[in-house]
Amino acid sequence: MLIKTFWKILIKIIGLWILFGCISIIPQFFSTLSFTDGNLNIQSLLLIWLMLFASIIVYILVIRLFLLKTDWIIEKLKLDKNFTEERIDLNIKSSTVLTIAIIIIGGLIITESLPNFCSRLFDFFQQKSLLKEYHDTSWLIYYFIKIIIGYLLLTNGKNLAKYIEKNSSEENVEV
Repeated sequence: MLIKTFWKILIKIIGLWILFGCISIIPQFFSTLSFTDGNLNIQSLLLIWLMLFASIIVYILVIRLFLLKTDWIIEKLKLDKNFTEERIDLNIKSSTVLTIAIIIIGGLIITESLPNFCSRLFDFFQQKSLLKEYHDTSWLIYYFIKIIIGYLLLTNGKNLAKYIEKNSSEENVEV
């Protein structure tokens, strides 16, 4: 495996980790609205929405950079320079390593979300309230969606790796 290929794989794995970490923006946004106690003026609302959209734009740019423009990052940071050897002795294809990383990230997402979901669900059943009256409904839905995403990553890691590799190679041809 070439040094440049190693860095591409590592940067894409970091990009995937950032992608699945940015999912937490949405419930955090709704939780900030709950702190306003219903007294929300237009300036506060605009500021919150502006911060949310700015965060989303930054995440999209960073994710696009890490997943699709890995060659640009390697060139700008000169990551493949100053190595004594050009190759690392690994006989694994980059798509296989990316697939393994996606499956591990999916497992970590499930491992992180399942206890929180079960805790919120247990709390919901203890309160015996309706879903719309439950104060942590957004977090309950958030953890459920994260579990679904983790499961989909576990079961479709190979397809996602192929998609990322295909789009990454198309971006390199255009540049």
